[in-house]
Amino acid sequence: MTTPLVRLSFALQSFEDPLSAAMAHTMEYDTLQLNANAQHEITLLCVLPDDAHEGDVVSLSASHIEERDARYFMQYKLSQTDIEIGTVHLTLSHISQCDEGDEYVLQMMLHGLHATLKDSAEFDVIIQAFGAGYIEQYKPHLAAKSQSLRQLITSFSSSFLSLF
Repeated sequence: MTTPLVRLSFALQSFEDPLSAAMAHTMEYDTLQLNANAQHEITLLCVLPDDAHEGDVVSLSASHIEERDARYFMQYKLSQTDIEIGTVHLTLSHISQCDEGDEYVLQMMLHGLHATLKDSAEFDVIIQAFGAGYIEQYKPHLAAKSQSLRQLITSFSSSFLSLF
């Protein structure tokens, strides 16, 4: 089953313009419901502002309301094709269950030359993980590296002590 993309925009929607209000999928003060797919990802469609240029960076971060650091983060460097299309797909990955709840603050930012902030938008979101959520897989090669480093240090220190 394919879930429809949520469309995010930097521009605030106008209530005087009926077409703008009718075409808007999200506004800054709406609470969005985001559901992760089977790959534990959430893909969002970002509408680029008029002042976006090639080489600018769009970043997306989701912070739990009880935490300071972003739990999910991604950034994307814009190409000329992205500017011509006017939208980009942004994907948050490794969506997992949260013991504290599922309420987040989603912040979308556009950075220009020298990392200057050009535009930003903030959304209240509820993020639902797929099934039990993303579970970190055990990676045996990391354990092997730490073990080999430990053996190297041990052999070096024993060799050094054998001199005395």
